[in-house]
Amino acid sequence: MSLLGQLLLHPEREQTIAELEQATGIPQQTVSREVGRLLNAGLLAGRRVGRLHFVKPNEASPYFPELAGLLLKALGPRSVLGERLAGMDGVEEAYLFGSWARRYEGEPGPPPGDIDVVVIGQPDVDAVYEACREAGAILGQEVNPVVLTPTEWRSSRSGFVQELRKGTLVVLRGV
Repeated sequence: MSLLGQLLLHPEREQTIAELEQATGIPQQTVSREVGRLLNAGLLAGRRVGRLHFVKPNEASPYFPELAGLLLKALGPRSVLGERLAGMDGVEEAYLFGSWARRYEGEPGPPPGDIDVVVIGQPDVDAVYEACREAGAILGQEVNPVVLTPTEWRSSRSGFVQELRKGTLVVLRGV
């Protein structure tokens, strides 16, 4: 499932077998075999340049939209960040906001370039940043955390907080 996630959550990115092996930790022979199956099923498009084999999702496949949507829910920012922030001392609430939150709510479009998350509570800020850095490495995207105290979150004086609360917020699983 991590191979499919690596491929379908980044449909704009061509990747080599070696890059997929490194990103997923799956042995090269297994990656090659599974990529071959996905190519035969029409879920991937591929091209060769010398000995390198580049693959990317076949967005024209009738299965692509639903499969990408399922993988987004199962392996995307919501689950990865939720796992990293779950049980962290001082975290009371955490939400995705911005473009990724709107994708989870069904807004069409390409995957956003980065991930925005707001953490409410009084956690160790360094621990939050480290958790977001780890999540970003897994997801292949920068994660931009904003840490707010509960008082700041409830305050209506900050224009930024007002905009966050008016926009789409997606609760992070596990938090």
